[in-house]
Amino acid sequence: MARIIKYILPTLVLLLSSQLLPAKQALRVGVGNFEPFFIEKGERGLFLDITKEIFKLLPEYEVEFIFMSNTRLLREMKADIRIDAACNIFANSETNAYLSAPIFRYTDVAVSKAENKMVIDQISDLQDKSIAAYQGATDLLGEKFKKMALANSQYAEYALPSETTKLVAIGKKEVRVGDVYIFLHDIKAPMYKERKNIDSSDFVIHRLWPDVYSHIAFKDKDIRDKANVAIQEIKTNGTLDRIYKEYETYLKLQ
Repeated sequence: MARIIKYILPTLVLLLSSQLLPAKQALRVGVGNFEPFFIEKGERGLFLDITKEIFKLLPEYEVEFIFMSNTRLLREMKADIRIDAACNIFANSETNAYLSAPIFRYTDVAVSKAENKMVIDQISDLQDKSIAAYQGATDLLGEKFKKMALANSQYAEYALPSETTKLVAIGKKEVRVGDVYIFLHDIKAPMYKERKNIDSSDFVIHRLWPDVYSHIAFKDKDIRDKANVAIQEIKTNGTLDRIYKEYETYLKLQ
């Protein structure tokens, strides 16, 4: 009997202690679905990996990621039905949600072919260049850029960032303007790497603008406040910088 009790007692203790643990709170987080920031297959991507690190520090929540377009994210937040939080929301977005500290970094750059040996050190150097930029760039990259773009008959904006990469890769445009991580992701596509023998080393990255950040939007202020503490921790302990550097290295090597 003593031997039976010896083996049963630890099991009972484990069962009772597990029942006493507080249940995790379900948290549905809406995320975008565009590479390399959010990739639904395998639930990975630059911004998604950062989000996971934040919620690792908030173990009281059982997080479910729901993939959708960025425009739909805002609609879902307003609808107050499907999601509790949304990633990649800009400060000027029309939302009443509680925004986290800035966390998701966009690094807009100008990109040109190395063989063209272009000198682009400031925005005015773009004036006589043929340029492919992302949709809305004239409203986001400052007054100097907007003035240049409006006066440049060779400037055009495109809805798909991949189109801007294609145009500069095949030589139809001299300069691509957009996020550096999206460019590095696009240029490793088989159509460039295998068919045309082009990779990121064939281009020069011209850094003309400061980084821009987006946020996580929360419906609950208390959860937002907890997330801010976690964000500060991954900034302080180097996790955030490590993820960005790992992705830039990975994208250049692919």
